[in-house]
Amino acid sequence: MRVGFIGLGEAGHIYAAATAAAGHDVTGFDPAAPSTPDGVRRLDTAAEVVASSELVVVLTGASFSGRIAADEARHLAPGAIWSDFTTASAQVMREAEAVVEAAGGRFADVAVLGPVPTKGAATETMVSGSAAADVAVFLRSLGAEVETVDAPAGEATSRKLLRSVMMKSLATTVVEALEAGRAAGCEEWVHAQVAAQLSGDADAKIERYVTGSRKHAVRRAHEMDSVVEHLAALGVEAEMSAASGRVLRRLAAEGGA
Repeated sequence: MRVGFIGLGEAGHIYAAATAAAGHDVTGFDPAAPSTPDGVRRLDTAAEVVASSELVVVLTGASFSGRIAADEARHLAPGAIWSDFTTASAQVMREAEAVVEAAGGRFADVAVLGPVPTKGAATETMVSGSAAADVAVFLRSLGAEVETVDAPAGEATSRKLLRSVMMKSLATTVVEALEAGRAAGCEEWVHAQVAAQLSGDADAKIERYVTGSRKHAVRRAHEMDSVVEHLAALGVEAEMSAASGRVLRRLAAEGGA
């Protein structure tokens, strides 16, 4: 299959190299990436890549996603597939799908659910859109575990962003906790506390987090005020702790209402 990549940065480089290694005819375009993966022919314009491809893979920054579709989808061959692997919003994905389908192509919204530098092209993904089934077959050929969602473009991205509410907030909370532990001289103890919370009966913990936060919102909000004060004394930024206090105060107000 003729596969074209728009974006040959870190993730684009990895996916393009894996696609070439799998025996596909691979082209790529990137005005800034310093190197070209083995087996990839680098073309001078995105339009050339799109026009020569049966499958287009967009792996740019999310802010470019919609504009690239608007500018380049008109170069698609009839029935060709446009797959967007960026972290653009669900609305941008829906708009890009409309542009691609108006140009005679098919669209897949691809949500990458893990760190590509760690797992490479085998990173878990979720796919929605009119070409979801075809792109899922392609990704599985690269070794990826793929979940297809029988829904228009935007649904896979929506679910990824909902997942990120927890994943990114949890990650930055752990960073803040370890920074505070380091400043207080007990980082190993804090690390052990974090590890204990991340293990065990997950369903029971989720239930406890939800019901406990609402039931004890007032007390916990005051406790987070003390946490913020303590971290300030340690010289540690307390963004996540302060945000937790705000959420708890909102829950307390909702409970009172």
